[in-house]
Amino acid sequence: GTSCPDHFLRTKIRPLVIEFDPKNPDVDAVIARLADDLAQYRVGYQAYYDRCKHADSPPVRDPNAVVYLMPGVGMFTFAGDKATARISGEFYVNAINVMRGASTVSTYVGLPEKEAFDIEYWLLEEAKLQRLPKPKSLAGQIALVTGGAGGIGRATANRLLREGACVVLADIDETALASANDELAKAHGKDFVRPVVIDVTSEDQVISGFAETAVEFGGIDILVSNAGLATSAPIEETTLALWNKNMDILST
Repeated sequence: GTSCPDHFLRTKIRPLVIEFDPKNPDVDAVIARLADDLAQYRVGYQAYYDRCKHADSPPVRDPNAVVYLMPGVGMFTFAGDKATARISGEFYVNAINVMRGASTVSTYVGLPEKEAFDIEYWLLEEAKLQRLPKPKSLAGQIALVTGGAGGIGRATANRLLREGACVVLADIDETALASANDELAKAHGKDFVRPVVIDVTSEDQVISGFAETAVEFGGIDILVSNAGLATSAPIEETTLALWNKNMDILST
């Protein structure tokens, strides 16, 4: 159950609880069952809407779970962007605190389903939602920009962020990377940009960089392979090491 009208809009009427025994952890079983769990949640949410709707109720909203609870592991929140997911998590932590507080003196009980629906689909709340800005063209998209700390990389990331994407800046220069991340976070919000150190000539670092991106934002939709260097020398002065460095960064 939730504890105020905004909670219904942010977290839905209930979370999705992932069946998991931390004493006998079986991650493969969780993965195998997850698609069915998600489908069942959507069916359940639609059934809740159909049971409770009124003639003038707003149309059903996204039926996917926002809050996922995994015993012994923690809480995950998923939404259209990092900021919305973070805020939803903060709302649900507050709901947990209300439940915990109520349970110290009595037993927490959520609202009856019909009352809960009337709050979640209250016409005034719907009017508030309709006044939100329309999503930008790249809202919900996740971009990884290599060479993100350089001039072209920063400009590319800035444009992607302006269009609503979440961006991971990848670069080998940690100082420049921190500077670029700070600059873009101030301009677009810290929820939408993350730095990751990647030497694009290292397969291990590329793999770990993609993994960090997936943990932060959920995956990758756009890859801007921008990392590069410019060298200029007569052919007789071009060493094999310099040639290989160019090929490793620009091609491989």
